[in-house]
Amino acid sequence: MKIQNLFMTFLLMLLLGSLAFAQDNVAIVVKLSGEVRVGSKDSFNTTAIKKGHVLKDGDKVETGPGAFCTIKFLDDKSLLRIKEKSSCIIEGKRKGNSIEKNIFAEFGSFFMSLFKQKSDFKVTTSTSVASVKGTKFWVFQLGQSGESRYVCTQGSIEVKNNQGKVLVKKGQTCIVLSRSSAPQVRLTRDGDIPPEDIGGAISNELDVEFTNASGEKEVLRIKLKKQE
Repeated sequence: MKIQNLFMTFLLMLLLGSLAFAQDNVAIVVKLSGEVRVGSKDSFNTTAIKKGHVLKDGDKVETGPGAFCTIKFLDDKSLLRIKEKSSCIIEGKRKGNSIEKNIFAEFGSFFMSLFKQKSDFKVTTSTSVASVKGTKFWVFQLGQSGESRYVCTQGSIEVKNNQGKVLVKKGQTCIVLSRSSAPQVRLTRDGDIPPEDIGGAISNELDVEFTNASGEKEVLRIKLKKQE
C-alpha cells in the first residue's frame, strides 16, 4: 500500500509538472457541480467541462444556476472558487517558474485563496483593479458594468481606478460604484459574505481526461493527499 501511495504521488507530480510545462496552461479544475462551461474569450461557443479540465490563457469560465467551480493554479496551487451564475476570463502569462495572473470578473461572485505570489495577481472588473500578493478575499461584480465589491477576509488587497486607490484590510469591504467613482472602504457587515458552505470542501480525488496511444479518450483518477 505504501509503494502504491508513493507511485500515485509520483504520478501526480509528473502529471502536474507536464501540465505546468505547457506555456498556455494556467490552472486545473479540481471541483465542480452543475453546469460549468468554458470557451475562448473571443468566441461565443462554449463546451461543458468536467473535473480535471485544464484551463488555458484566455479561457472564459461560466457557471449556471446552482453551479460552482473551483480551480487550482499550476504554479503555486492558489485557488479560485467561482460561484453560481458567474462569468470570468482566466489570463496567465509565464514568467520563469511562475504565472502572472489576471482574473477578469465579468459578473457574479468569486472567492480567492492565494499563497504568496511570485508574480502579479490581479482581479479586473468594469470599475477597478485589485492587486494582491497572498491573501483571501471575495469579489462581487454586479453585472458587466455595475458596482464592484471586494471583501477581504485575510491579508490585504489594493483596489484602484483612475479616481483613486485604497488599501483594504481584513474585516473591511471596498465598494466601487463605477469607473468614475473612487473606491470607498468600510467595515464588513453581516450579509456581505455568502454562507461558507456554498461550494463545499475540495474533493480528494481528481479525474484527468487524456488521450492514449490508440487515440482513445480515458480518465485517470488520482487520489490527492488532504491538506492538514
